This record gives sequence, C-alpha cells and structure tokens, in this order.
Amino acid sequence: MERKKMKVEKCTQGYINNREKADFAWLLLFVALGVGIFLTGYFLTHVRANIFTVMAVLMVLPAAKRIVALVVLLPKKGVSRERYVKIAPYAEPGTLYVDYVFTSTEKVMHLDFLLVKNGNVLGVIASSKQDVDYMKKYLKDCVNKVAPGYHVRLFDSDEELITHLNRLTDVEAEAGREKALTEYLHSLAM
Repeated sequence: MERKKMKVEKCTQGYINNREKADFAWLLLFVALGVGIFLTGYFLTHVRANIFTVMAVLMVLPAAKRIVALVVLLPKKGVSRERYVKIAPYAEPGTLYVDYVFTSTEKVMHLDFLLVKNGNVLGVIASSKQDVDYMKKYLKDCVNKVAPGYHVRLFDSDEELITHLNRLTDVEAEAGREKALTEYLHSLAM
C-alpha cells in the first residue's frame, strides 16, 4: 500500500495553505520544547541560571524562523482548486507554478500562476497589495539573466492569461535554456 505524500512541494496548488499550517505547528513545537527544557532545568536545580535555560533560549532561533515565514505567508491567499483546474490544461506543454511567492532584497512578491511556455514567462498577479511595477521589472531582470530573449508578461486575471495563451503561437524554445530557466524560477520561490 502506497503512503500518501504529506508534504506539498513549493510552487504547487495548495502550497501556501499547507506551509502556513506546517510553520504554525513547528512554531508551537519549538515554544513547547523551550518551555519544557526551561521548566525541567528549574525543577532539577531550583535556579533559573543553568544550562537548561541556555538551551531553552536557543529554541528561540528556530521559532523565530517560523515566525518570519508566517509573517510573510499569512497575508497571501492560495489559489483555489477550481482556478487551478481551469488554468492547468492551458499550461501544457509548459511548466506551471502555482502559489508563486518570491522575494528580492526589498520586497515579497506573489503571483497566483507563473507559466513558462514557448519562450514566454507569463504570470497572473495575486490580489494582495503589491508594487506591480517593481515586480514586473524584478521578474524581467531575473529571466533575462538566465534566458535572454524570453518575453515576460503579467496579467491581472485568469481570463487575460487564457486569452493571451489562445493567441500564443507554438514556438519551440531551446530545451536547455527553458529547463535552466524553470529551475532558476523554482529556486527563487519561497
């Protein structure tokens, strides 16, 4: 009997919701461990200043990492299953990323869909409050580093993306460049 895969990979449908739940569970675990270690040390030594207190304080580091991830992801809403089912057939034979959250040194950006197909990088902007001009420029710069000549377009709605895909010609892109680009874009995602 095959085990059901519990972890949802980044850039797939349902990732944001599952990541938020996992980060919250890990945060609770680290807090409970920290408190448990501290109380164990206190009851064993009857003094707060002991090695157990140091170990409990160290639990703050992984907990802080989870808090940062939650702060970044909580305002983001994942793509519904219905929207994904509607867009997925248009993605073939390209590479479709869903719930695409990526960062620069200055901003956190979010696309509902990012599609690499036929020498194009096409995306649907998520409804969260964002600096769209900055996002377009940043994404174009990233794409041009790895695959110069690829066209980058971002759309406000699924319908605009579908309309554009229906007009798109089937131009074969160089397989090696497209693979390098999709791997690079995947590595940018949170």
